Amino acid sequence: MRTLLYFSLRDTATARLAKVRLGDFAGTQALVAGPWFVQRDNQPVDGLPTIDVGQTTYREEAAITGIFVGALVGALVIFRYGASAGAGATAIAYVGAVMLGAMIGWWVCGLVGGKIVRLALWRRNAQLAPGQLLMIVSCDSRSKEALKQLINELGGVGVDERSDLMPNFRWQ
Repeated sequence: MRTLLYFSLRDTATARLAKVRLGDFAGTQALVAGPWFVQRDNQPVDGLPTIDVGQTTYREEAAITGIFVGALVGALVIFRYGASAGAGATAIAYVGAVMLGAMIGWWVCGLVGGKIVRLALWRRNAQLAPGQLLMIVSCDSRSKEALKQLINELGGVGVDERSDLMPNFRWQ
């Protein structure tokens, strides 16, 4: 299972050092991806990789929920209005409506979830002083503690962590 770790760093020099140290760490069996950086008010940092909206919002969680809600709504629409041409047509209508509802639900809920910022990160990002950075790193669950220790040695402060719902998903 993948975990996203969030850290607050003092300055850009520390961020560059963390990127180098994590680059060495990523070559091991730890399966580390990232790091990604952002300044106060979600401003990108020159020369450092920027974050993806899904790393700081509820986009993925909302999109997964939207799949199920959309599929249920699609099935309810066919149940209510049905297909009068026979059992085969009704079955095909159910499958089509569930698939279409799931895709629409995934898309709409992903858009809505992308607007909902994680409260702990929003609060911490708002408290960052000028020059401080927010760093996000993705790792597997076995290397989480070693990664936390590495960042703490560099002066980083842990802000939050979350486990991905999709264990094999790798941030690009």
